[in-house]
Amino acid sequence: MRKEGYHYAEGNLLRRLRLIDLEMHGRKFLYNRDVWWETLLKQLGLSMLKASWIHGTTLRYWKTYAGASPIFSDTMSTIQRLKKAGFRLGMVSDSDGTPGMKMKRIRRQPFRKFLETIVVAGEDTRNVKPSRRPFTLVAEQLGLQPRDCVYIGDNPNTDIQGAKGVGMMTILVKRRGPKGGHPDYLARSLSDVARLLIR
Repeated sequence: MRKEGYHYAEGNLLRRLRLIDLEMHGRKFLYNRDVWWETLLKQLGLSMLKASWIHGTTLRYWKTYAGASPIFSDTMSTIQRLKKAGFRLGMVSDSDGTPGMKMKRIRRQPFRKFLETIVVAGEDTRNVKPSRRPFTLVAEQLGLQPRDCVYIGDNPNTDIQGAKGVGMMTILVKRRGPKGGHPDYLARSLSDVARLLIR
């Protein structure tokens, strides 16, 4: 924004973005960051900035996010342990709102080679989680009935609610975030998930 000649206190921008995050991510399940920046700019009276500038900001955001968001330390060991135990693994993840961006990020992860299928909700399906279709689709692609699947997630509202809606067993990894969802099991980490499933 400074390059465009606009100066705002960083704290003010962050406060506004947190409220936008709560509204878009927490209540509307709308992940398109172009919409987030448009909302912020409208609040600041800067609606005249071009769509190309807005989308460029989204691309810079995801590049920065990817570089600053390593996988959890127990991710690889848990996935390898589950594969060794004979579990078939798939993934359901919501679109980032920029078509192809989420799959691009997933392909760069070391765990990708262990996944038999990946569903990007909002791109492979019409709606994002907790819509039921992403969950039924991942089961179909694995050749399984939803009732024969276990869904592991960390968001009770999108992951647990959606998976339970199609009859999957659910495990909530409770690190932080909202409460609720009524999972079948709670775990404190992915390592706990592996212990729970293999025992």
